[in-house]
Amino acid sequence: MTLVSDITTQLNRSAIGLTSVDISTGARKSLRQVLDALPESGRIAVLTDDRDYRTFGGEEFKRTLVDSIAQGRNVETVVLVGDVHADEATVETARDGCATADAVVTIGSGTLCDIGKVAAGPRPHIVVQTAASVNGFADDQSVLLIKGVKRTTPSAWPRTLLIDDEVLAGAPAALNRSGLGDMISMFTAPADWYLSSLFGMDRGFSMDAATMTRRYGEDLLNIAGGVGRSVPADLATLAEFLTLSGLSMGIAGQTSPSSGMEHTVSHMLDMAHGARQLPNAHHGEQVGVATVLVSLLWVRVLNRIAAGDLPALTLPEPDEAQRAVRAAFGWMDESGATADECWADYAKKLAHLENTDAPTRLREALARWAGHAVTVDALLEAPERIVAALRAAGAPTRFSELSAPVAPETVTWALTNCHLMRNRFTIADLAFLTGMWTDKDVAAVLDEAAALGAGA
Repeated sequence: MTLVSDITTQLNRSAIGLTSVDISTGARKSLRQVLDALPESGRIAVLTDDRDYRTFGGEEFKRTLVDSIAQGRNVETVVLVGDVHADEATVETARDGCATADAVVTIGSGTLCDIGKVAAGPRPHIVVQTAASVNGFADDQSVLLIKGVKRTTPSAWPRTLLIDDEVLAGAPAALNRSGLGDMISMFTAPADWYLSSLFGMDRGFSMDAATMTRRYGEDLLNIAGGVGRSVPADLATLAEFLTLSGLSMGIAGQTSPSSGMEHTVSHMLDMAHGARQLPNAHHGEQVGVATVLVSLLWVRVLNRIAAGDLPALTLPEPDEAQRAVRAAFGWMDESGATADECWADYAKKLAHLENTDAPTRLREALARWAGHAVTVDALLEAPERIVAALRAAGAPTRFSELSAPVAPETVTWALTNCHLMRNRFTIADLAFLTGMWTDKDVAAVLDEAAALGAGA
C-alpha cells in the first residue's frame, strides 16, 4: 500500500469527517469548484492572517483566490493580525467573524487551521494549506492556549484540504522543515502511546493508528534532503505523510499516535516563551529536536530493562506532587492559573496510577517484557538516524538553532518538568517514577545529544 492509497482508504471510514484531500499541482485553483458543490454557500467567511503567500513562481495567490470565489457570493474576509496564537481572545475573534457564514475557508498554516476548525464548527470548512508545516490539518482536534497552557481540544473536521505543491514549494523552507520535524515524532510518540497502554492510560490504544504512518518511516527519512531543498515532489510526499498522520489522530480520537513526550516538551517551551513574552519557534522545529532527546531517554530506560535493574516504580504523595507542579509552573502568572490548570490534569494522572496500582502493573509488564520489546523496538528509531534526517533537511538539531532560540536553562526546565503538564503517560513519567529522571539524568541525556551534534 502507498501513502496515497492509504489516505483514500482512511477517508472512506465512516468516522472520518474529512471528505476530500487534493494534493496536486494547482490544487488551490479548485476552491471555487469545491464551494460550488456545496448545497449552500452564498455567504463565505475567509479566515486568514495578514501575511502574503506566494507560489514557487512568485504569484501572490491569496487575493486571487478570494476574488475567484466572490462572484455571486457574499465574502467576508476575517484577518487575524500579527503573530497569531490560538488563545481564547483570538479564537473568539475568529468565531465572531465567521458567525453568519454558510461555509468557512481558511487560508494559512497550522495555527490558522486549528482556529478555523473551532470557528467553523459543523459548517463546511475548506482549508487551503500554505505550508507542509504540521500534521494538524487533517484531524478533528485543535491545539489551543487555555489559561496559558497548550491543550488539545476536540473541534471539527475540515471538509476539504487543498494542498498545492506550487504553494508548498513557495513557502519558507523553515516551515516545511518544521513539518518534517513534526512527522519525525513518529519515531517516539507511538512507543509512548504503547507504554501508556501498559498502565491503562491509553484511552483506547490502536496498533493500526499507532503504525499508520510509522510503517512508512524509511520513506520519510529518504525525502528529508528533498524537503530541505523545497523539491515539490518531496514536499507533496511530506504533505501526504502529514495528512495520513492527522487522519490517524482523528481515527484514534486523540493525538497520541503522533504526540508523546516530544510534543509535551515543545508545548512547555511555547508556554515558557509566552510567559516571558518571547517569540516561539516553529512547532515542528521544536518537536524534531525534542524527538532526538526522547529517543535517547528511551535507549537509557530500555538498557536498564534489558539489564534487569530498572528501579521499582514509586508514586509521589499528592501533596508532594502538587508542590512540584506549582514549583514548575507557578512563576508563569501572578494568578496561578497556569499552575492550577496543570495540577488539575496531573492530579487525574496521579489518581489513575494510584487506583490501578501502577507499581504492580510495571512488575507484570517487566515479567513479560520480551513480548513488549518486540513491539517497542519496531516503533522506535535510532537517535543517530533521526539526527541525520534533520541534518539532511537543513533543520535544526539543537534548540539553540531554532528560528526562536531557546536558552539552555529553559530546555532543562522543559525536560525536567514535562511529565507534570498534562494527563498523558510517556517515557518521562516512567523515568521519573522509577527515579531515572533526576537533574543528573537530564544533564546526561543532554550530553549524549551533544555528542551527536544535537540537544540544547
